[in-house]
Amino acid sequence: MSKRTPKPTAAKGKPWANGDGGKVRLFMLQYAPGKKLFQMIVKLSDAPGSYRSILDLLSSRVNLVGTSTYSLEDGTAIFSGVSEALSKKETAEGLKALILSSKAAMDAEVREGRDGLLVDTFHSGPEIRGESYMLFSREGHRHMFTQIVRMLGSGGETLLFNEGEMLGRMSAQSLTTLLGPKRMREEVPYLAHFITARGWGKVEMDPGAAGPLTRITVSNCFECAGESTSRSGCSFFRGYFTGAGSVVDGSQVIVKETKCKFKGAPACEFVATRAQS
Repeated sequence: MSKRTPKPTAAKGKPWANGDGGKVRLFMLQYAPGKKLFQMIVKLSDAPGSYRSILDLLSSRVNLVGTSTYSLEDGTAIFSGVSEALSKKETAEGLKALILSSKAAMDAEVREGRDGLLVDTFHSGPEIRGESYMLFSREGHRHMFTQIVRMLGSGGETLLFNEGEMLGRMSAQSLTTLLGPKRMREEVPYLAHFITARGWGKVEMDPGAAGPLTRITVSNCFECAGESTSRSGCSFFRGYFTGAGSVVDGSQVIVKETKCKFKGAPACEFVATRAQS
């Protein structure tokens, strides 16, 4: 099976209940000492019932601990599963033969882990609507931002703001091209979930706030997730909302951070207004 970068990913997994609501964990690495682990990648017809038929087929042979499915542009779909074998005698060849016995399966690969350790050797990163993504740890990214400010001082904060603004403009323009300007403006509070889905923090918008265009609250913000004596605000986020807001509104938007975890607040709050002409 040729390796494909997934198109819009619809990951399916076990939600973890926490302060930010349910989350889906991608199974890039699984460690289960004493277990025999397998990664299964199946190309199947993108038709109702195909995914379920594969799950039903595997249920007697493996315990699935993580799955994801996504559609490809050619009318097919990819099912990727991480599993623990129910029998120590299970083999990759046996599971592949079982999968291919299904009419829904067009091709399959099964890869065995090593002594209870399995790493995803098929995927090379997610892709969302043609845009490739890399994964960084939240702590690593936050630490990098802090070091930039420690080295460059106020110039570091300006750099983070400018980079955030550019990324915000790019993201908003991409979504505006997809949805059209009118619907983009109407759906802004709902599209805030897209930022949450990226793992940046839980973002909520109140476009009905009196006075400003919108009031934005970010809980569990990655930029101020740890202690820092060199930072006083979330410049990257402020820049991101400035750039995105200016594209959506069609005029220059000014964003101020009125509350921040760096200053002891429970969550970060931003207020967006139109620039005075």
